[in-house]
Order: sequence, then C-alpha cells, then structure tokens
Amino acid sequence: MSHGPGPVIYLQEPPVPRHSETTLAAIKQAVDIVALVGEYLPLHRNGLKFKALCPFHDDHNPSLELNPDRQSFKCWSCGAGGDIFDFVKDYERVDFPEALRMLADRAGVALGEPDAPSAPGLSKVELLAVTAWAEQAFVEALAQSAEARGYLEARGILADSTSRFRLGHAPESRDWLTARARKAGISAAALEKVGLIVRSEKNPVPHERFRGRLMFPIHDPRGRTLGFGGRILPSIEQKNAEAGLKAAKYLNSPETPLFQKRRILYGADLARSAARSDGRVAVVEGYTDVIAAHQVGLSNVVGTLGTALGDDHVTALRRLADRAVLGFDGDEAGQKAADRSLELFLGHEVDVRVLVLPEDLDPCDFLLREGADAFRALVDRAVDPLTFAIGRAEARFDFGSAEGSRQAAESVLAVLARVPARSGGGLDLKVAKALDMLARKLSVPVNDLRRRLGQLRKPNRPAPRPVNINADAIEATPSAPPVRPADLDPIDRELVQIVLNEPSVVGRLITRVMVASLSDAPLRAILQVCYDLHGEGSLPTFDRVTSRLDDPALRALAAGLLLPIEAAPLNEMAEQAPIEVRLLAVLARHDRRELKARLRDLKAAIAETDPVSDPVGHRALNLEYYRLLNQRPDTKK
Repeated sequence: MSHGPGPVIYLQEPPVPRHSETTLAAIKQAVDIVALVGEYLPLHRNGLKFKALCPFHDDHNPSLELNPDRQSFKCWSCGAGGDIFDFVKDYERVDFPEALRMLADRAGVALGEPDAPSAPGLSKVELLAVTAWAEQAFVEALAQSAEARGYLEARGILADSTSRFRLGHAPESRDWLTARARKAGISAAALEKVGLIVRSEKNPVPHERFRGRLMFPIHDPRGRTLGFGGRILPSIEQKNAEAGLKAAKYLNSPETPLFQKRRILYGADLARSAARSDGRVAVVEGYTDVIAAHQVGLSNVVGTLGTALGDDHVTALRRLADRAVLGFDGDEAGQKAADRSLELFLGHEVDVRVLVLPEDLDPCDFLLREGADAFRALVDRAVDPLTFAIGRAEARFDFGSAEGSRQAAESVLAVLARVPARSGGGLDLKVAKALDMLARKLSVPVNDLRRRLGQLRKPNRPAPRPVNINADAIEATPSAPPVRPADLDPIDRELVQIVLNEPSVVGRLITRVMVASLSDAPLRAILQVCYDLHGEGSLPTFDRVTSRLDDPALRALAAGLLLPIEAAPLNEMAEQAPIEVRLLAVLARHDRRELKARLRDLKAAIAETDPVSDPVGHRALNLEYYRLLNQRPDTKK
C-alpha cells in the first residue's frame, strides 16, 4: 500500500452497493414474511394475521403480529416492526447490507456484487445441491462401515446424535465419490468447485480430498451444507504411519465459494434457538465437543473449525446470543488459546466469559463423563477476560515480589496494549477497569500502569479502523428507539395511517395537509416520503415508502400503522369505518385544529400590535381573526 501525501484509505471487503427499488421489490416479492418468520418462530393464525412470541424482548404473551397482505411485522409491546429486511437484520443481528445479501440469496436474486459467492458456470444453488448430495452419500456410507460406527460408539456418540448432525463416512477406496457423482450426473468440475476433489502443484491430477475418514458436514445457520470436516479413522492412521506417510488427523474443506472457515461456527444451525432462549452461547474447539454437549442437553454450544477465533467469529457469536462463553482445555495449549482470544474479545463490544476445564479432560470427555449440570456449573463460574488475564498472571508470577509484580504487569499490559483505543468508548472503560483491578492486586499506583500502557501502545499503534468507502449502503448511526403509535398525535397518526393503507388518497392530501403541520417528527418523515413518491408519479405503497426510510425505527412505525392502533380486536358487533368516511372525519378534525392554531396566532399578534402606531395593521388582523372565527372548517372538500 502506498503511503503518499494525503489520507490513507484502508479498504474492506467490497460492501453491498445501494440497490434500486426494483431489486428490493423483487426480493420482497419472492420472500413471504410468514414463511420467513415461521422458520425462526412458532406461528399461530389469528384471523387473517399470524402471531408469535416476540424474539426482541422477554415476551410471554404473543405480541408479535404478522400482516401477510402488507408483508410486515409489528410487536405491540416493544415496538419492533418493519418488513422482511428489518426482521432479518434485527433477528440475525446484522447490518442492512448483510440482511440484503441473506434475503437475496434466499430469493435467488442476483445482486451483481464483485465478490459474490458464485463460480463461472455454476450458481450457488447448484453448488449447494452438490454438497447436499455428497452429505447424503457419506451418510449412506456410514451405515455400511462397521469401523466408522465403532469409532463413534467408542467416543460415546449415540445414534440420535449421529443422525442429528448428519455424520457420515468417506471410504478409503480411490474415486469412490467421483464414481457415484458421475452416475448422479455431477461433474468433476462441480466436485472441485466445492472442494471435494482437489489438485496440487505436486499432483496436478484431481483426487478426492476425503478418504478413510469420519465425515462431519458443516452447515450454515439455515442448515445448508457448505463443506465438510473429516477425522481420519484409527486404522487408516496406523496404516499410514507404518508406510511412513503422514496425514492430518482432522481435515476441513478448502476455501470455496461456499466455505470460508473464518466465518463459520460448527453447529450454529442447531444451537441458534437454545442460544437465544438462554441468552448465552458456549464455544468449544472440536466437532465431537459440540456433539457431546448437544447429546447431554446443552444445545447452545458451537465450535470453531480447528482455527483460532477471529473477528468474523465474534460477529457470528453476536448473532446467536448476548453473551459468549469460551471453553478451553485445561492443559497448557488450552491456556495459551485462551490468552490469544482475550485481545480479540477485548477489542469488540461483546459480553464474553472464559471457562477453563479441568487439566486432564477435553470438553467432549468432560461432558460425557460429568454431564450437563457439571458443565453448566463451570459456565456459571466463568469469568470475564480481564479477570481471567489477571488470574493467569497471578498463577504464573509472584505478586509478593517486586520482580514478579513487574512481570505480571508487563504480561497483562501487553494484552491490553493490543486492544484498539477509542476516545470516550466502551472499550476504554474495559481497559480502565482492568488497570484498576491490576493496580489493586499489585498494590501499585494506577497512573504508573496507565503510563506504561501508553508506552507499549505507541510503537505498535493499531492501524486506523477500515473506512467504508460506500457509506450510503450501511447505516452510519445506531438505530433510534422504537416509536409507539399510541404516543403520537392521534389526528396526524390516522392521516398517515390512511395514506399507507390507501395510497391513492395522497393526491387529496398534498394540497390540503402540509407536512410541517404534523406535530410529530416521525410522522412528518413518513408523510414527506409519501408526498415525494407522489411527486415522482408513484403510489406511496408500503414497500416503496419503507425502501426510502433509512431509520429502522421509522420503518417499524410504518409497519405498525398498517395494523389497528390498538392490539385488542374490535367488538364482534363493530366494524371499522370505510377509508372514505375515516378520511373525511380526520380531515375535518385536522382543519379544526389548524383553525384553532391560526386563531391563537392571530390573537397573539393582535395583542402585540399597537392600534395607535399601526392602526391599519391592527384593523387587518382583527378582520382576519373574525373572518376565521365565523368560518366552518369543513367547507373545503
């Protein structure tokens, strides 16, 4: 990278560009909100609508309502609401560009991104079909392999877990998978694209990547197969050793258009519901660790794919739960892995705890031997990363000696120095807390620790945070709090509600109701969008209006205005008045309010005008006042 004059721009992965309303409409047309939300939540039909327990607050009575006609959702308790993009964004805890990617992928709508996960001649849907076929082939092969099943039994993995995690077997024989693919009409090129056959510089002839291995399919949160992990069977491992050959005990799929190891958590598709319910997600390292946890009833456990935790993992964990609990082996390697993870989590706004297992057990053995309650007890005693770092230093160094204290301080400060510094942010509060805690433990002035931390940070000052060069595509500020329809002016609220439910009336309002006359800013913003669309020759339908509203709180409000203001149903003998009747009534109320406001303004102006020094002005104001006083506000139609 060149560091010439002027600011340096650090480029990220290309963001999703702002797409046209036609593209967004195509995605909405293809994705039904009832089917979408039904994949996340149990739904119950309520007349023409559907209800569910709201996932965005602690809901005990179903307060989330779906409107299939308008393709919108609204929670009457917490105020959450909007369209399919808002639901995915809020539920998956992603920004709008990522929600757009996820829904476009679901809808089969191409976004035309330069980094889109596709391959020449093969769409993502076609690649997913190949991995799904391979998963089924491995599952069927496991049923024929007594050795692979015996290995699972020896590890304590039951048949139900084998079925739930779709475990399989890749036979050792050459071209076993390729031959079956050929019969199924799947080309070698397709197998190579998904990493099932590979070639190298030493061996340019394609060969199957997984042979003689127990197979662990790796799924995305929707349960689609992205890739595989393979554990070599003991007999194959021994045979290779006797022949002087060395093979990795665990082997994952290579990086492919579907599979990016740094972004994936094993078991996330099966852990999502339990993690949301418990508010915590536990992270372990191995495939069998995750399976053992689920087997004993701990379904909120996920695993990394044999790689160190990274920024993308943190993002994935935040989608699952508010708190992450990192579980590490009790040996020295596990302790060092815990150390490496600390700076990562200290550098993110995420609630994390660290759990260290007894020294002689890995998570799988501990879970199967001690059970779920013992693991839960460890989770409950898990400490925050700062406490863990100081505890590690206390175990390694003598706090009672001057040299031990110095070494302990250097050890902890070295971790803190790698945490990105922010002015006035929550991350600096974490660092300040650590310094206070360390100062008390070592009985040294906290200012000395702050000064030393500053010295450690200077030579290794982190690079500026990446600048998103397409800021329009990403929301730049946090979402505003939800706006409750019941808190808004009832006249203005009904006016906007009528427009959203019957967009054709906008032409009758635009010359009669000024945007500035509305009392509440959220309603003014929505009405202004309606008027803008009308001026462009478009009806202000819900889809078009919400596509113009950048603030999620405004989209949620618009969704709420498509539904009755009160969540309670109408009396059996009552029915809602027709739109035309409601429009005439609310316009009359609006005109009366405007008339009263105008009369108040005139009265104040008359009081401020001197009839002696300005008799003409005083007389004109009086005439206008009495003219309006005698005017019926509902004469304009």
